[in-house]
This record gives sequence, structure tokens and C-alpha cells, in this order.
Amino acid sequence: MQHVLRSLVMTLALAVTAAISACTMGPLPNTPSATTSLNETRSSGPSRWELVRWQQADGSLRDIPHGDNGQPIVFDFSDGIDSQQGTVSGTSGCNRFTGGYGKTATGIRFDHIAGTRMACPGPRMELESALLKAMAASFTTVGTQPSAGSTGRQIIWKTTDGDLLQFVEREGVGQRGAKIDAASGREKIVYIDSQRVECSGVGRMQCYRWRESADAPWQLWYGPIEGLDFEPGVSYKLRVREYQVPNPPADASSIRWQLIDVEERIRAK
Repeated sequence: MQHVLRSLVMTLALAVTAAISACTMGPLPNTPSATTSLNETRSSGPSRWELVRWQQADGSLRDIPHGDNGQPIVFDFSDGIDSQQGTVSGTSGCNRFTGGYGKTATGIRFDHIAGTRMACPGPRMELESALLKAMAASFTTVGTQPSAGSTGRQIIWKTTDGDLLQFVEREGVGQRGAKIDAASGREKIVYIDSQRVECSGVGRMQCYRWRESADAPWQLWYGPIEGLDFEPGVSYKLRVREYQVPNPPADASSIRWQLIDVEERIRAK
């Protein structure tokens, strides 16, 4: 009898905990499943997302800047959150950051994130450190909502620590859905070295070494090469399409490269 009673108490406790957690976060109305894409409500092109709510795994809320409470945490995605990959930049609570992002089977990942190193008050630095630590691992999409009236599209990502980050799309870079005219791009051949090197952008980061011909001097490429699955130890001859980016963020490149074809790959000896 005591065993049955203990089991019943444990079951009720788990149910209450789940209910409290659900009420604390508050579901998005008419939230589709996590696998639902937002493609039907977006055009290709840049989009800007603001972090509006951060619920920690224990149900408590982090104080995040927004409105008149300081500079908001904003992510500017070069090709929207549904793109297979692209560049991301923005503000992380204190400093600006830049890097790459890519779509995963369950959400989104961030790559080679680097940022400025300005000092801020303790709480802002703690918030930024927690965010950058979370971005070192993939986010899992647990809820999405298409735009409704004046409310932008929303998405909730879950970190590996169990925190829930709710973002709302804002008008901003590219004025949501702005497209880059494909006709404005030009094809070119670039040679990519077999190893990335440390370089300085908005912070310490890894850059590609590239050149326009096999005997030309090496140059540094600070951004991603969209569509390239780079393998260290392999040099490449690539055909890419080069675009001029209209109104890029202050710390981002005004040029994008998208991979058309890998014409040659040579493993270093």
C-alpha cells in the first residue's frame, strides 16, 4: 500500500511540475509543431530577430534588455532563419558579434562566433557570457508562430542547458524579406587554401586564405563561403557567385560568396 501511495505522489508531483513549467513560459497561440517551417510567411533575404524572453531551465526568467531598458539582443540573419546557412551578426547583451549559422534537422547552429571586447556592467556581461556559451551548441526549435497583424513571426529555441529563448522578428536589416537580385551577382573562380588562419575582425576569428589564380598572392576572406562544407587539409578551386550586399551591418562584409561548384579539391600531403 505504501509503495502504491509513493508512486501516486511521485506521479502527481511530476504532473504539477510540468504544469507550472508550461504556465511559466506561456505557449504561443496556435503554435505549429517544431518541424513546421516558416517559409510560407517569409521571402528570402535578410531578417532581424530580437530576444524578448529568456526562461531558464528551473522556470525563472532572466532579465534581458529591451525597449527603454537598454540595447536589445538582436540577431541579423543574412538569409533568414530558414536558410541552409548564412552569416549572422548583431548584439549579444554588451558587444557586437558576427559569425555563421546553419540549419540542422531540429533547429539551428552557430559557427565561428567572434565579437568585440567592450566592458559593460556586471549583469550585462553575465548575460552576454551565458548567451555566447549557449550559442556554442545547437538550438532546438520547440515552437513557431507565423506573423499575425502587427506582431512579427516568433520562434522559441531550446538550449542544451534546457533554457527557452523566445525571439520575435523585427523590421530592420533588409526590411524583412528584402531580396538580393541574382542578376547583380557575378561568377568568379577562387582558390582556397587547405587551412584557415587566425585573423582579427570584430574579434579573434578564423579566416579563409584565398587567391584569384594559382600563382597569385594569398588574401584573407573574413566571411563564410555559403554552401561550402570546408574540410581542413583540403585545398579547393571553386566557382562562386559574388554579390554586393545592400546596407550591410557596420561590422559585416559588403560582399557575399555563394558556392556554384567545386571544380577541384586537393588533399594536402
